[in-house]
Amino acid sequence: MFAARKDYDLILFGVTGFTGRLAAEHLTKTEPNLRWAACARNEAKAKKVLEEVKATPSIEIADLICDDEEQETKLRNVVKKTKVCATCAGPFEKYGKTLAKLCAEEGVHYCDITGESDFVRHLIKEHDATARKTGACLVPHCGNDCVPWDLTVLKLHEEAVKRNLKLTQVDTYTELPPSFAASGGTVATAQFQLGKARTSSKPDFDPLVTDAKGSKSAFATTNKSPKSDAPCPEFNGRSAGPWIMGPVMANCVRRSNALLGYASSFTYSERALREEKFADRMSQKLFTYKVGAAILSPTLFGGLVPKPGEGPSRENMEAGWLRVHGRAQCDDGTYLTSTYFVDEDTGYLGTAKMLVACAVLLAKGANKTSGVVTPAVGLGSALLERLEKTTPASFEVSEGTAPVRGSTPPSGKFCLF
Repeated sequence: MFAARKDYDLILFGVTGFTGRLAAEHLTKTEPNLRWAACARNEAKAKKVLEEVKATPSIEIADLICDDEEQETKLRNVVKKTKVCATCAGPFEKYGKTLAKLCAEEGVHYCDITGESDFVRHLIKEHDATARKTGACLVPHCGNDCVPWDLTVLKLHEEAVKRNLKLTQVDTYTELPPSFAASGGTVATAQFQLGKARTSSKPDFDPLVTDAKGSKSAFATTNKSPKSDAPCPEFNGRSAGPWIMGPVMANCVRRSNALLGYASSFTYSERALREEKFADRMSQKLFTYKVGAAILSPTLFGGLVPKPGEGPSRENMEAGWLRVHGRAQCDDGTYLTSTYFVDEDTGYLGTAKMLVACAVLLAKGANKTSGVVTPAVGLGSALLERLEKTTPASFEVSEGTAPVRGSTPPSGKFCLF
């Protein structure tokens, strides 16, 4: 018995948002033979956005928030038409739950750009078993949260395996330009996270470490990201320390290790390298303060940041870049170093392209497994290879020397590498 032919290879949700618009534009430019559609609640608004980016897909109409059975049936009928649902509509705890549920039930692949760890936990707890039964591959974190970091650890793992070694620790150092900025959607997601009700009940174990059989994985990850800045001799004494997305990257790596088995006792840390110039450091601090104020008090300070649907200028994004430095230690003492470099903004422009790459690979059946997984688990090195072909991204790995440790600062904290 042959499976029914789908109307589309993929359906893109959230096209009226800032990143969704960029994804529609990238799809149009790079995938002329792809059968795709856009799904939106407001057809007129979706048409306007698609016309502006010269995209001519079919438009499906459905609401991602389903308040009754009729709305859910309408969305389910849209999901049934495609091989893959790719969504930019966040906050995902608000707009993604029903879509992911329907994809799991209908055996349709799913990918998003979420950086919401609690949403991923929800997907695993509620839909991992179902997706594995139906063959659906649900891949959250398919944007800047957390593709570069997830793939960095994966590639270091693969390099270690080539040498018959095993990773024991990976530390990553993130470099971003001082011009890095946020979109209104990012701010809205942060506001939603702060305002949501918290549950006091705790599961027997973190859903992120659920293995393919639904049990607690034997491969555990310890997050040793620092809580304060410290100088790093390797980077000319620049300081490095915590940043807001560090825990998200660590949680994604935790999930990858639980499923791929880098090491039974694995250590990961994430640091942001601070700017060398005083003016650049102050610029980034001012940006952080503005976003923080807008998140904590939208009424008073909402005007300081972009509104939903708005974001950095095209000029700003094209001038942006990202470097993720990887430092890995293997079980025999060997050190591996890597650099993941993207020569454009990854927060939005690059995120849109990463999502498209994931969606296209899923549509082509390149997924390695089913269930709720990470980009590294679901798509592996094929994703990096596609990104290197379709975006200004590159990855290099080599054997390094033992790290030069700095002197312990007065706080008692030190930089590992």
